[in-house]
Amino acid sequence: MVFSPAKKYILFSAVFLTVAAAALTWFLQYRYFLNNADATWTFVWERAAVFWYSVLLMLLMLVFLTGLTRRSVVAVGVMWAIIIGITYVHINKYNARGFPLLPEDFALASEAASLVKFVNAGALLRTVAAIGLVGFLTFLGNRWVNKKFELQKAHASKNWWKRWGVASRVLMIVVSFAMFLNLTDFVRNHNGQRYEDIDWLNTQLVAWNQVRNYDNNGFILGFLYNLGGFRLAEPDGYGETRMVEIWEKYRAKAEEGNLVRTNLGEEDVNVIIILNESFFDPTVEFGGYNFRDFYPFDGGEILPSWRKIQTKYPSGFMYSTDYGGGTANIEFEALTGLTNFWANTVPYTDLIPRAGPIPSVASYLKTKGYKTTAIHPFTGAMYKRNIALGHFGFERFVTELEMDYAEKEGRSEYINDRSAYLQTLDVLESSEQNQLIALITMQNHLPYNPDTYERTDFTVTNFELEEGRRKEIEVYYQMLHNSDKYLGEFLASLDKSDKKVAVLFFGDHAAGIFEQVNNNETKEVRDLVRLMPYFVYTNFEADFAGWERLPTTTPNCLSNTMFNVLVAQKPELFFLLDTVCEETPILAHSWFDMQAPFVTTALSEYELINYDLLSGRKYWSLGK
Repeated sequence: MVFSPAKKYILFSAVFLTVAAAALTWFLQYRYFLNNADATWTFVWERAAVFWYSVLLMLLMLVFLTGLTRRSVVAVGVMWAIIIGITYVHINKYNARGFPLLPEDFALASEAASLVKFVNAGALLRTVAAIGLVGFLTFLGNRWVNKKFELQKAHASKNWWKRWGVASRVLMIVVSFAMFLNLTDFVRNHNGQRYEDIDWLNTQLVAWNQVRNYDNNGFILGFLYNLGGFRLAEPDGYGETRMVEIWEKYRAKAEEGNLVRTNLGEEDVNVIIILNESFFDPTVEFGGYNFRDFYPFDGGEILPSWRKIQTKYPSGFMYSTDYGGGTANIEFEALTGLTNFWANTVPYTDLIPRAGPIPSVASYLKTKGYKTTAIHPFTGAMYKRNIALGHFGFERFVTELEMDYAEKEGRSEYINDRSAYLQTLDVLESSEQNQLIALITMQNHLPYNPDTYERTDFTVTNFELEEGRRKEIEVYYQMLHNSDKYLGEFLASLDKSDKKVAVLFFGDHAAGIFEQVNNNETKEVRDLVRLMPYFVYTNFEADFAGWERLPTTTPNCLSNTMFNVLVAQKPELFFLLDTVCEETPILAHSWFDMQAPFVTTALSEYELINYDLLSGRKYWSLGK
């Protein structure tokens, strides 16, 4: 049987697209596992059903692209380039934060100009070159196919709709798209439970841990799982009757409890909450391990001000819910007393803009007559803070555009902490009205380029590390040292102020440059990089008896801890946090190490309130 060139091309395309689908799916997984071939082959053999199902979905995407481009070779080239591009972003994110690329990351596309400075220029150039090479190979391959199957000659004399294959291409697009939607419905419209067994694929969808979800189900299914219209799973028992019952319970507790607590407004106490970017103690100890044993250094004390604070004020270590990033998530928990544990997303971009007003420290202190100001020496659009902070009750948001101070560290692109603190002092002194000021700093943010400082005071003596990584860590340590110095200067200025001031200070997460600890097999070692300094300071006499050592807890408990240290009146939610933070002081996926926390009555009530405020009908009162 003799086939015409057109039929030969159809047969070639079918075989070529099938083989390419398998190869591209393998390549996508290879890139997901950070270019680890062994991990990729292990996934192929151990998760065979998931892998081949992903190949089928890849094939449908290639058929769709073939319908759009009219050429199978071009479709494969386009998909190859797309994979190179998105996995470049994934690898950078995973190395910095330990999390895979999620659809919500693209919600920040409008802030690309702000994010460019976080990109490794060398890696970006290699990625662009790789995409260029794919384009060149696609061009050559397409020319060969056109010549081999005489495609130009075959279409030369046909009508335009036949020449362009309109009917067959529309059919390919519609059928492939419809099949893709049908075959992915189960993963896009999942039930939102922590676990969902998919028996026919011999796998399990995981809602609460996306690293595990991607590892189990591959990049394609993992990404699609998060692509569906975001919604929180409605907890069991949610409804108006139950929520009003919980509200009345804690309203009564607040009415009684606040009778013996101080009204900060009546005492004219100004409150400053400081989230210090990447402020970390490189000598932290936990579970019998010392961080310095993994990253030893010479050069003296990195954080002398922090050492003095530990001996004078209530202090401890916060267990960060993130590593190498996630500032906005930690900020969300600290300012609201809510948690990202069940949502496991980026609340500032995914939930808060649609949720509207959210009760927070700011909204509560406004009811006590406070002015509320947030300061962030960077762009206000990052993580949509300009929207989220307004929903929290902040009346004013000072960004780098409005700041009067703009000193930077060496060749760093970020406004340093000294400038941030000077701006905070100016805001504090700008009004006779009591103030709440939330400061989110930027100085210690990556990158930690070796040429940031002309010289550094600290030398990392772990010579098993690559020289480039050692230099990054030394720059980071110098930043921390300077940040600690500026903190000391700030507190010294407050000591001299005529205004009464209470400060809650905490670091948000460690820099994402400590692989030996973060990737260690021992959980207690991994936990070292999650422990961030925090303390409560006052420039007036306060009774700190019993609070010399603050509990190790996650950000959702920090503001409540501050109110308790000050014996200050606080909102209804925080009376629930008294129990939650005692029974479950650490509410973070990394702490439970793939397990789920024991569900207490208080934790169940807490989950209901989180759902109600972030995604529900807001039966919980806003305190009005």
